[in-house]
Amino acid sequence: MPNGPDRAAYWRDFVIAQCGFPNPERLAQQFEGAEFANFCDCGCNSFDVVVPPGTPPLARKAKQGGVVFNADFAIGSGGQLEIMLSVDKAGNLDRVDVMCNANSSPVSDPFFLSLQPFRVSASEHLIV
Repeated sequence: MPNGPDRAAYWRDFVIAQCGFPNPERLAQQFEGAEFANFCDCGCNSFDVVVPPGTPPLARKAKQGGVVFNADFAIGSGGQLEIMLSVDKAGNLDRVDVMCNANSSPVSDPFFLSLQPFRVSASEHLIV
């Protein structure tokens, strides 16, 4: 399946359920009614997220946005799936990056529903 709205919806559900985000309810609120755009076609499954105005933010406001959460999963023989969530300066989710092996391998068709992350990193700026 190519990267697009259906693939983004799969990753939305996976991120909420499997990534160990410290406040999954707030993350689900960010995704509720959000639009997905700018689907990368390099082989990763990254995409932009446009959150509806008035949605409670994930992180505190800052001068600039950036990555606020990362989860890494072991896949296959020595492979790794990496998921990063980025926010804009208002603290709203604005990008989901999904890559394999530091973006050196394409992301295969999703089969990761039973995985648990072996490493999770959350910014101190998240609202938990």
